[in-house]
Amino acid sequence: MTTDPQNKPLVVLVDFDGTITNQDVGDQVVIKFAEPGWKEALYKLRSGEMNVKELWAYETTLLRKDREKAAVEHSLNTAEIREGFAELIRYCKSENIPVEVCSSGMSFYVDAILEKHGFGDLPRARPEVGYDKNGHGVMIVPDGLRDCGTTVMCKCEQVWKWRRKGYRVMFVGDGVSDECAVTQADVILATSRLRDVCEGKGIAHTPFDTFHDVLEVVIESITT
Repeated sequence: MTTDPQNKPLVVLVDFDGTITNQDVGDQVVIKFAEPGWKEALYKLRSGEMNVKELWAYETTLLRKDREKAAVEHSLNTAEIREGFAELIRYCKSENIPVEVCSSGMSFYVDAILEKHGFGDLPRARPEVGYDKNGHGVMIVPDGLRDCGTTVMCKCEQVWKWRRKGYRVMFVGDGVSDECAVTQADVILATSRLRDVCEGKGIAHTPFDTFHDVLEVVIESITT
């Protein structure tokens, strides 16, 4: 197992929407397949009346069981994996560096996209979508994950879990659901809005555009 000078092995936690994928797949699922009401909820998020957890929970209630298959098919046809992700995974496997997908995205499209692109064996922490007797969506946080009052699933808990195991944690992300996690991780790679957050709060990070950039930091982290 590859370690740093303090004999701590490295683990890489990676967000999904807008990080592994080039676009936010969850947003498109809601826009195209959810019942009306999501626009009003989005306005409330932007005005501070609603947090991310409340937004996701509400948007999930607008999903319908009979539309899930179409939502998955649309996601599979449109989702693009960010350049260099396959190379990162291949390298990490060769060096026995664990990689975990750590996402607030919905299980049905996250799992399907990873499987389609050959990453179905990657461990993942993400909420699930169930349905009530009327076929209306219900957000479920699986056993073993910690519910978060602000961002659906507590990504900080995933950081702490690996730290308790003795790992250095690298976190790779792009958005609001990652803001807490980057205050806890040891090494941070940020793009898009998360990069702005890190810069605004003075959080040390490395900007990235592709996973080739991430791979360079991984290699540097285990060889210096």
